[in-house]
Amino acid sequence: MNSLPLYPASPSGVPQELTKAKASYKRQAMYAMAGLLVFMLLYIALMVSFGFISYQGFLALSSVFDLVTLFISVVSLMLAVFMAKSLFAVRKSGDPRGIEVTAEQEPKLFEFLNTLADEVGAPKPHRVFLTPEVNAAVFYDLSLWNLLFPSKKNLIVGLGLVNVLNLGEFKAVLAHEFGHFAQGSMMVGRWVYIAQQIIGHMVATRDWLDKTVSFISRIDLRIAWVGWLLSLVMWAMRSVVDTLFRVVIIAERALSREMEFNADLVAVSVTGSDALVNALHKLQAADHAWQTALNIAGREAGSGKLVDDLFLAQQEAINQLRRVMADDTYGATPELPAENLRPAHRVFDADSARPPQMWATHPANRDREDNAKSVYVPAEIDSRSAWLVFSDAQAIRNKVSVDIFNTEKAKEWEKTCPQQAVQARFSRASYSPEYRGTYLNRSWARNFESAEEIFSFGSEKASAKESLADIYPQSLRDDLEAARSLDIERSTLQALASGELKPSGGIIRHRGEELKKGDIPNAIAAISKERKVVADRLKLHDACCRRAHLQAAKELGQDWDVYLQSLVALVHCTEHLSAKVEDELAFMVNTWQVITADGQIGFFEKRRMLKACNGVQAVMEEVSVALAKITLPAAILEEIGIHSWSKECPKFELVDVNKKNWGQWCPAAAEQMENINHALSVLNNIALETLITTEAELKQHIEQGTQPSKAPYPGAAPRNHPKLMPGDEHVLQRKLDLWNRFQLAHGLAPTLARLLVSMGIVGGTIYSGVMFI
Repeated sequence: MNSLPLYPASPSGVPQELTKAKASYKRQAMYAMAGLLVFMLLYIALMVSFGFISYQGFLALSSVFDLVTLFISVVSLMLAVFMAKSLFAVRKSGDPRGIEVTAEQEPKLFEFLNTLADEVGAPKPHRVFLTPEVNAAVFYDLSLWNLLFPSKKNLIVGLGLVNVLNLGEFKAVLAHEFGHFAQGSMMVGRWVYIAQQIIGHMVATRDWLDKTVSFISRIDLRIAWVGWLLSLVMWAMRSVVDTLFRVVIIAERALSREMEFNADLVAVSVTGSDALVNALHKLQAADHAWQTALNIAGREAGSGKLVDDLFLAQQEAINQLRRVMADDTYGATPELPAENLRPAHRVFDADSARPPQMWATHPANRDREDNAKSVYVPAEIDSRSAWLVFSDAQAIRNKVSVDIFNTEKAKEWEKTCPQQAVQARFSRASYSPEYRGTYLNRSWARNFESAEEIFSFGSEKASAKESLADIYPQSLRDDLEAARSLDIERSTLQALASGELKPSGGIIRHRGEELKKGDIPNAIAAISKERKVVADRLKLHDACCRRAHLQAAKELGQDWDVYLQSLVALVHCTEHLSAKVEDELAFMVNTWQVITADGQIGFFEKRRMLKACNGVQAVMEEVSVALAKITLPAAILEEIGIHSWSKECPKFELVDVNKKNWGQWCPAAAEQMENINHALSVLNNIALETLITTEAELKQHIEQGTQPSKAPYPGAAPRNHPKLMPGDEHVLQRKLDLWNRFQLAHGLAPTLARLLVSMGIVGGTIYSGVMFI
C-alpha cells in the first residue's frame, strides 16, 4: 500500500485483465493503423514524386538549358517543399491560461499526481497548470518525431472541478486522463492524433509559401499566371490530402470510443466502479453552476465589486439551484443502494443527457456507466475534500479568482461576499422552491399568441381558494425535468444531423439503439411529439395558474384584476420581443457565417446578405416602435431607476442598409440589437418578479381572508407587438450551398466531386512534369 496519507486507498481484488485491451479495441486499432499507414505512404509517395521531378529537371538543365524545364522544376520543387514542411511542423500546445505550479510550491499535489501516475503505469506530468474551469486534461507539443518518441505530458487541473469533487472522485477523473497513456497499445491513438495535426497544419495553415504564391499572382499578367497555376495545384494538393485523411479519421473515431472506455476502466481499477460515475453525475451541475458564478461575478465587476473566491460562488450556485428546483439530488453525490444491489444500480438513464462540457466528445454517460460496471469493482470512496492536495488552498482560490478578470484594477475593487452575491441573484420571488423551478430560465409566456389567450385557456374551480390549492404540484417538477431532458436530446440529434457534433466512435446511439443518419429525422420527430405532450401540460398549468390568480384578484376587487392583467401583458410582450430580437440576430449572424465560409464573398452572396439585413432592419424598427409604446407602472419604473420608459428605452436607430454600407451596418446593428435585448431581459425579469410577488400577495389575502388596499395604477403593453411563437424561428442554414460544400467537402457528393477534381489536377501536374522532363 502507498504511504501518502492524502492518497485514497485503491480497491483490492481487481481482475488483472480489467484494463487489458479488448478484442474490439485491438480491431479498431488495427483499422486505424492500417488506414494511417496507407495514407502516410501515399503522402510520402506524392511528395517524393514532386521532388524527383524537380531533381530530374535540374539535372537536365545542367546539360541543356530549357525555359519550360526550368519552370516545371521550380514548380515541382515548391510543391515538394509545400508537402515536406508540414511533416516537420511543430504544433505548440499553447498557453492554457492558468497558473503553473511546481513540486516545490505544491508538494502534496505533485506527490498525489506522481503516486497516481506510478499506480496506473503512466508517465508523470512534466508541467502542471491550475485553471479556473471545470476541467482536467493532458496536453503536449506535437511533431513528426512524436510518432517514435512520446512528448512530455503537461497536466491541466481545473479548480472548478476540484471544488465539486471529493478525493476519491478527483482521483478517478485524473486516473481517466492518465489512463490514455498508461498502456503501450494506447500509442496507436497518439499516432493517429499526431498525423491528424500534421495534416491539419498543411490544410489550414497559410505561411510564407502561400504569401509568395499570392504575390506572384498579383504582378504582371505575363508572370501572374504562374501564381494562379501554383494556387490551383496547391488547392488540389490540400483537397486530396484532406479528403483522404477523412477516411483515417472515421477509423480513429471508432478507436477513440474504445480508448475512452479503456481509460475509464483504468480509473475503475484504482478507484472502483462508482467514483468515476459519481464524478460524471456531479459535473453536470458543476458546469451550470460555474457559468452562473462567472455571470454573477461579471455583473459584480461591472459595479466595481470583486468576487474574490469564485469557487465559493460556484458551490453556493449549486446550493441555490438545488433549492430552486426543489431537487436535493442536484449536484450531490448519488446515494448507493445496498452492496448486493450496486452492480446493477445505474445513476444515468439510457436516454439521459449528453456528457458534461469537459467530456463533450466522449461516449454517453449511460454507456460509460455500463462499461465501468461491466465488471463491478467495489471500493469505498474517500469523501475528504479534493482541496486537501493543495498547501494553501485559500490562497490559490483567491489568486485564480482575481486573475480571471485579467486586469490590475481588480485588486482595487471592493470585495463582496461570494455567497451573498449568489444569494442576491437567486433571491427573486420567482425562484422560491414552491414554484419547483417553473420560472428558472424558461419563457412560459411565449407559448401564447396573446395575453388574452393566457386567461381564456384552461379552467378554474368554484372559488379562488379552491383554484389556488396546490397550484404548483410535485408533478410539475417532473414535467419541467422531462422538458429539459427532451430539449437536450433533440438538440443533440439536430447537431448530429447537421454535422456540428460528431458521434463517439462514429456510431449514433440513441435510447439504447444505433441510428443511421437517415433515421435522425424520425427520431427528432418522435422526440418533438413527446415534447409537445409535455409542453401542452406545462402550457395548461401556466394558464391555470394565471387564471386562478386572476380569479382571486376579481374576488378581492380594488382593481387588482386590471393591474394583474397589465403585468401579464407586459411579461408576454417583453418575452416575445426579446425572442424576436434574438432570432433576427441569430439569422443575421448565420447568414454572415454562410457567405464567408469559404473566405470569399461573391456578388450573389453580397446580395443575399443585403436582403437579410433589409429584413432584419424592418423587424427591428417594428420592435423599436413597440418598445416605445410600453407604459410601465410606478413600481417597475422605480426598480429600473428611470422616469419615462418611452423616452429612455433603447431604440434601433441606423441609416438604411445598402450595398455600400452593409459591411459597417452589420456590426453596428448587432451591437444595438444586443443592447435592446439586454434591456428587454432586464424589463422582463422585473415584470415577472412583480407579477409573481403580486400573485403571492393575492393568494395570501385569499387564504387569510384579508382585504388588500387599492391596486397600483397599471401599466400597458401594445397588443399588436411583434410575436415569435415557438417553432416559428428563422430556419438557420446548417448546410452550405453547393459551391461552398464543394470547396469545403461537406457531404458525400461534394466530397467525391472535390476529390475527383483535385486528383485530376494533381495527377495531371505529375504527368506533365514526367512527360516534359
